[in-house]
Amino acid sequence: MTNIPTDLLRTFVTIKDLGGFTSAGELLGRSQPAISLQVKKLEEILNTKIFLRGSSLELTEDGEYLYESARSILEINDQIIAKVRGDNVSGKVRLGIPNDFELAFLPKALRNLSRVYPNIIVEVDCEISKVILQRYQKGHYDIALAMERAKDNEDRDSRDYRLENIEWVYKESRLTSCHDDPIQLIAYPQGCVYRSIMEEALKGQHHPYRFMYTSTSLLGIFSAVEEGLGVTAMASSVIPEHLKHTGSTASLPSLEKVCIGLYYKPRELNVASRHVLDFLRSGIANL
Repeated sequence: MTNIPTDLLRTFVTIKDLGGFTSAGELLGRSQPAISLQVKKLEEILNTKIFLRGSSLELTEDGEYLYESARSILEINDQIIAKVRGDNVSGKVRLGIPNDFELAFLPKALRNLSRVYPNIIVEVDCEISKVILQRYQKGHYDIALAMERAKDNEDRDSRDYRLENIEWVYKESRLTSCHDDPIQLIAYPQGCVYRSIMEEALKGQHHPYRFMYTSTSLLGIFSAVEEGLGVTAMASSVIPEHLKHTGSTASLPSLEKVCIGLYYKPRELNVASRHVLDFLRSGIANL
């Protein structure tokens, strides 16, 4: 039976995450030649090439498979060691996150985190994504989750983002008005991606609209929808089951997709932040 040493897997994953042998060596405390030898040994064990040789560190098909599998193996390895040996990883992690995604998956992700690492404290700050990104740039957060318009190409780790459909959320009676009546909108304040997408879509259809209710609170927005004050738009995964929603209707145009993504500086993450990042990635994947 052939076994793969976890230190080789950790080196490989670190190279991929940081985008280079030298950066991985600095983080792991090894020289660049030592890192290269570990990769060579890993390839010999597996009898395959995991990196395409060239100007960039692109993975082969086997390398892509190995990367995803190695991440899972290392996560299980670290959780076992922390739980069984009683290694109490501790620290405070500052997290910025949009209001709606706080409710959608954060409690579950943090509950799972606390079971394995009970001494990690996560300070959560909720705002619209524009404000979250501004504060992140100023160093207010260790990790930020933000929503932006989807790009044609996302040039980053696939675990750090997901694309979401935007749907209209409404009370049935709000969709019975004729086409000439202004659509009454419920939204977050100016700067919100949802708000901009709704406005542009309605302008493109030449449909009149007006904002009836603006709130920074997700619960306030949902309450306004339930009371029939107007319609709003949300990412599909955060819409409560009891509210009606649709991609488009005769009076409401289809809406573009958005990207929900994580922002962090790999070299500035401490051990606690890295564990929080792993659980956030899992939460995004399971939305």
